[in-house]
Amino acid sequence: MNKKILIILGLIILLSFGAGAVLLMGKKKNQPQPSAETKLQISKLSDDQVVSPVVSYDGNAIWYFTEDARLFRVNTDGSGLSEFPLPELTAGDFRNVIWPATGNDFIAVTSTNTGELKSYYDNLNQRYVALPLNIQSLDWLPDGRRAAYIWKSGDNATQQLVIADADGTGFRIIKDVFWPDLTVKASPAGGEVLLIRSQLKEDNNKIYKANLTTGQFETVIGDGENTAIMWLPDGKKFLFSQNSGSASKVLLYNFETRTQTDLNLATTLDKVMTDKDGRYLYAAVANKNSPAGVSKGDEFVKIDLLSFHQETYFSPEEDIRARNLLQAAGTLYFVNTRDGKLYYISK
Repeated sequence: MNKKILIILGLIILLSFGAGAVLLMGKKKNQPQPSAETKLQISKLSDDQVVSPVVSYDGNAIWYFTEDARLFRVNTDGSGLSEFPLPELTAGDFRNVIWPATGNDFIAVTSTNTGELKSYYDNLNQRYVALPLNIQSLDWLPDGRRAAYIWKSGDNATQQLVIADADGTGFRIIKDVFWPDLTVKASPAGGEVLLIRSQLKEDNNKIYKANLTTGQFETVIGDGENTAIMWLPDGKKFLFSQNSGSASKVLLYNFETRTQTDLNLATTLDKVMTDKDGRYLYAAVANKNSPAGVSKGDEFVKIDLLSFHQETYFSPEEDIRARNLLQAAGTLYFVNTRDGKLYYISK
């Protein structure tokens, strides 16, 4: 009799556990489950029309100019907008700013009736210094104190590759060059520059490298209708754009292997950026889901520059035309050319 009672009690206990488990599973099933993937979206960082945005050295803010040459700082989440007072930049129409890799100075570029004028901003003395009109293409050297540029003589007869202090003093001629329209891009590793003609005269537009100590020139890319160049952060590789039919494509050159790689990227270099290590490239390209003959604007892709694996990073629903891509704290920022304002892609 006692055995029967024990068996019955055991069955009751087992049935109770089973019912409880079923109820618990039912409750979990009815509870809202987290999304497998949080969708990205576009947010506006500032209502200003921005010029030459750049990430602060600590990565916590973005500096940018407005079209009337006023300088602002805003936190990466859009808070803390503040203006940095500058003396008035009166010469010509403000175009853009050339930022150094380090330091608080910069070079402002304006258009005048006599040509393009570059003004060095001396942050210590809080003043602009107008640079000679003879200075053509210019780029900062990695120390943030000196610059490399093309100097064109007053009679337009000769031109030289020069390095000098940012205010134009202490100059040293590196080498005579053939063309005054050479664009100069200084290596982030120092000691070298890349050069390419900015005015295409023929289908073959070469890319050159110059040593700033010896003046030695060499041809790096000898063929193709090349249009622009961009160093990677390590100074061992660079990106360049090349016209391909009616479109533009981006390629990668590796100095260590002396090879070039077509990245299968139909865009221009003003729509491209790499992370601070030069491992990943982000680019705005034509939205592949656009109907034939109709543009839906840009989408964003990401490329691993070691494996060359390419993936879609974000495909917005709205019509976005992006340039001046930046990255801060893992977030991608860009200027939308449809309204000139700064946006970011976030979760």
